[in-house]
Amino acid sequence: MKIKKIFIIETLAIFFSMFLFHFVYKIFPNFLIASIFPVNESLFEHLKLIYTTQIIVSLIIFIILIRKKKEVNNYFLGLFGSTIINIALFFTIYLPIYNRFGEGIIYTMLIFLITLIFSEYLFYIMTKKKDNPLLNAISIILIVLVFSILAFLTYNPLHNDFFFDTQEEKYGINEKN
Repeated sequence: MKIKKIFIIETLAIFFSMFLFHFVYKIFPNFLIASIFPVNESLFEHLKLIYTTQIIVSLIIFIILIRKKKEVNNYFLGLFGSTIINIALFFTIYLPIYNRFGEGIIYTMLIFLITLIFSEYLFYIMTKKKDNPLLNAISIILIVLVFSILAFLTYNPLHNDFFFDTQEEKYGINEKN
């Protein structure tokens, strides 16, 4: 299977995994799951959902590629860069719409799909460049660091609108307003 086709499959897998990952904590509420998957409906937890879904699905794809002995240049550099770009682009488009009209599942999913396709395309382009082992190693460290920061902020949220769950009226995992 060609790498291009794998990236198309990865994009679809990320998109559909978002629905599943959104509810993992509600089904399996525990410390580890809360660190990885969203615990409430705040914008921050949706940022975490985008990040973790893209990282987890891409790591599964990476393992499949390794087992099939496919070599992909700059995989972790592309993964980290595309994930950060996806988040930045998503919230740049989504927040003005959210602030004006409130939450809407249809346009939220449409915006996510568009930003995901764009970021996965950039990821694919990055894998076509000459491999850079140093930047890949730094990217692995950054992926883990961002995961750690997101987990920390789930248990120690900032007290602003980005971290506030308006449905349950709380910040983070347990903290009421």
